[in-house]
Amino acid sequence: MLPFLLHQLDKLHQAAALLLAPAGIFTLPEAGVAFILAVAYLACRHWRRRGRFRPGVLGRALVGSRHVVFSRSTRADLVYYFINTFAISGLIGWGLFSAETVSAVLLRLLHGVFGAHAPVLLPDWMLRAGLTVALFLGYEIGYYIDHYAKHKIPFLWAFHQTHHSAEVLTPLTVFRVHPLDTLIFVNVVAMATGIAHGLFIYWAGRPALIYAVGGANIFAFAGYYLVSQLQHSQFWMPLRGLPGRLLLSPSHHQLHHSTDPAHYNCNLGSLLAVWDWMFGTLVVPSKDSPRLRFGVEQKANDPHRLSTLLVDPVVNAVAALRK
Repeated sequence: MLPFLLHQLDKLHQAAALLLAPAGIFTLPEAGVAFILAVAYLACRHWRRRGRFRPGVLGRALVGSRHVVFSRSTRADLVYYFINTFAISGLIGWGLFSAETVSAVLLRLLHGVFGAHAPVLLPDWMLRAGLTVALFLGYEIGYYIDHYAKHKIPFLWAFHQTHHSAEVLTPLTVFRVHPLDTLIFVNVVAMATGIAHGLFIYWAGRPALIYAVGGANIFAFAGYYLVSQLQHSQFWMPLRGLPGRLLLSPSHHQLHHSTDPAHYNCNLGSLLAVWDWMFGTLVVPSKDSPRLRFGVEQKANDPHRLSTLLVDPVVNAVAALRK
């Protein structure tokens, strides 16, 4: 009994460390910056429209989110947060691939076929910048491929539907992901980033590091603080015009979760909109919020019940395979 309790305490310590980390899928520093950005954006928008700033209007906008905080959908997100924190970390270790392994295999293959590549005559800072960009693009294209497949292939959609069953969006919705969905994702991204790393290092002819902050690629780090925590939120913060075709704002991702058929399978990227633009899945958000509804059609089971979120996707995936 004592070893079990000690193991759980260690897990709690790890979870607390993740919450306080400088960068990650969800951390308290990121959430704090996201809240400040949302408040600043709402205040500036009200100032532009009214020519003055009234704190009461802003307060009502924030207080109006109480139905989000106390909804059953948010409670289900919280349950999934603990499931991911305490169980998924072990499952990810089952990944068939790692980016390092994919890169090493690719490098051996390239050396065997084409021979060694002469080192490029570039300063170290330039190589680091180039590898940082290459790995960021590798992650982004891997994310898009994985996401596109999960919206187009019924077997994969059966697992990914768990994420879309959220009826309100909060930063914790990022954890509302079926374990097998996560397992597929980490393998696809490992393949994409491993290939990007292997190709760049072969071209460079020598090892290189990346620019990182808090253990995260500097571009991903910026995305965590500026965009990611607001993608699953009720704050309508759109990018339009050319910026809205290059980068995915929080409103882009809210359209992705919309129940409106006009928004199905749109905005599948992570931070970059260029893949959606290239492959015809981009929907640029409007200036004003269209008052979206979120979720998916549930014919029978309660979308927020644990069995629906964990067991039903497996049953539906098997049924999809049989068809």
